Amino acid sequence: MITAQGERLFTAQDAGLLLSPGVVTCGARRRVWHEEHDPLAAVRLALTSAQRSWVEAVAIAPTGIALAQTGLALAFSRHLSQIRGRRSGEAACVTSPVPPPLPKSRLCRIPHLVTAAGPDGVWGDAVVWEVMTVERLRSWLDRDLPIDLQQVEARIPQLIALRRAAREGTLPDTPGVRVLRELLRTRYLSIRLVLQHQDLFDSLLSPKETHP
Repeated sequence: MITAQGERLFTAQDAGLLLSPGVVTCGARRRVWHEEHDPLAAVRLALTSAQRSWVEAVAIAPTGIALAQTGLALAFSRHLSQIRGRRSGEAACVTSPVPPPLPKSRLCRIPHLVTAAGPDGVWGDAVVWEVMTVERLRSWLDRDLPIDLQQVEARIPQLIALRRAAREGTLPDTPGVRVLRELLRTRYLSIRLVLQHQDLFDSLLSPKETHP
């Protein structure tokens, strides 16, 4: 299901059921599972698998994580590939339900904010992580701004709370919130929006702005 602002809402059926820890790759007609328990090796394997031309989605299934969460990550990987469009020679998106380790210095991890329904049908906010190169991040944001991704990670609980409040219409009427409401007329509160409007979200997440 797609909202008017373009957000994809995921259901338990989208997540599906997976088999065991490792790396799963999906294409139009097949799904391949690679069992790998070492976290760094799993990320390397996922990035290598993403280069294959037939692969449309790649997700890492860490040991000890509910497999339905990895199913959501795989569904979100496919969604990212569909909305971005995969150019010739470009790797598929690699996702994970938890923060993945980064085996190379020119890699980064992005915490996507996702709306999903659990098996009980209750909608809530989840985080799906994407591994990408720094160069691909800049291209995706369509700008070359300094970004403190560690600060973004530290603010995930606040961002989820802000997202929920914006959805429920409970944010106070402040200048920053009015700017956010205007943005949300045509977009939804995604991590891309946050990264493209860093100053605004710095203001929105300050106690003075949201608790006048």
